[in-house]
Formats: sequence, structure tokens, C-alpha cells
Amino acid sequence: MVRARFQGKILGETYTFTSEESQSQMKAVLELANQQLAAIKAANPNLSNEQAAILLAFNALSDQLKMQAAKVKD
Repeated sequence: MVRARFQGKILGETYTFTSEESQSQMKAVLELANQQLAAIKAANPNLSNEQAAILLAFNALSDQLKMQAAKVKD
């Protein structure tokens, strides 16, 4: 598959991503990230953007491990 560039904003900052995923997939990921970051910041208004991003990454990795464990059980 061809690697494509995708540009989007996260917490007001513009980033350029390179991915083999479709533009619609990347847009969906971007929207989900922004929704989850907004929820994290709303629940913890004193967090910096960096701290919120770290919590989002930690939560995403935790979910990934749970899904992998569930696959092993099946």
C-alpha cells in the first residue's frame, strides 16, 4: 500500500502524519483523539496538553493490551 501524508490538528496544533491508512481512517482517528483529549481536559482542567496526551496514550495502550488478552482467551 502507498504511504500517504495526512495533516490535522490536535489540541490546536497542526501535525502531518504519514500512514498507509486511508484518509477517512486517519480523519476518524484524529476526531476520536480530539474527543478523548477534550474529555480528559474537561475532567482534569489543570493538566497541560502534554499531560493529557500522555494519559490518552496510556489509556490507548491499556485498551490494546486488554483486546490482545481477550483474543488469546478466544
